[in-house]
Amino acid sequence: MKKILKLLILCFTCFSFILAGCSAQEEPKEEKVELKTIGEKTKGENVYKVTLTNSTGRTIKRFAIKTGTMDSFGENMLDEDDKFADEEKRVLYYDATTAIEENEEAQKDAEMQTSPDYTIQLTFDDDSTIELHSFPFSDVEKASIEFNNEESIAYIEYTSIEQDTKVSTEEAEIRIKQEQIAAQQAAEAAAQQAAQEQAQQEAALQAQQAQQAQQIQQQPVQQAPVQNTAPSANEGCLGDSVETW
Repeated sequence: MKKILKLLILCFTCFSFILAGCSAQEEPKEEKVELKTIGEKTKGENVYKVTLTNSTGRTIKRFAIKTGTMDSFGENMLDEDDKFADEEKRVLYYDATTAIEENEEAQKDAEMQTSPDYTIQLTFDDDSTIELHSFPFSDVEKASIEFNNEESIAYIEYTSIEQDTKVSTEEAEIRIKQEQIAAQQAAEAAAQQAAQEQAQQEAALQAQQAQQAQQIQQQPVQQAPVQNTAPSANEGCLGDSVETW
C-alpha cells in the first residue's frame, strides 16, 4: 500500500512539472513596440533624446523648435501627413549642434555665457498654436505634454535628472503668458498714446494753417498811388522854351 501511495505521489509530482513546463511554453512573449519619432533618429554629442507623451487632449500636426538666436521657428519635425495623436508616445530627437554654436558666437564677448534657451511650438488640428518655453533638454528623459484649458497654456511634467524630483512647468508657463499679455497691453497703450499725440499735433498744425489763411484774407488791399500822366497847361507851348528879351 505504501509503495502504491509513493508511486501515486511521484506520478502527481511529475505531472505537475509537465503542466508547469507547458504553461511556461504557452505564455506569449511581449513584443517590443518601437515608438514613432519626432525628428530624425540620430546619435551625437549634442543630440537630445526625449520620450514624449501627448496628454493635451488634442492632435498635434506640427512640431517646431527655435532658440533665442533664431528669428523664427524651424521646419516641422513631423513627417508630412503624420500627426502626433492624443495619448500617443513618441521619441523626440533634436540635434542642438547648430543652436549651441550660434549661441556661443552670440555670447563670445559676454562675461558670463548661458546655455541656449529652447522654445517648442505645437500646432494643433484646428491650426491654433501653443508654446513650451525653456524646454529642459539636458534635464529630461521622459515628459508628458499637458494642457490647461482654463489658462489656455501647454506645459510639461517630468522627473528631473539632476534633482531626481517631479517637476511641472505649469506655473512658469502661466507666469510667462501673463507677462506677455502685460507687455502686449503696454505696447498697445503706448501705440494708442503715440497715435493720439500725432493726431493732436496734426490738428494743431491744421488750426494754425487755417488761422494764418484767415489773417491773410482779412488784411486790407493797399492800392498803389495813381500817377498823374495828364499834360500840364504850359506843356507844348512855345514860350516855355523861348527866352524873352
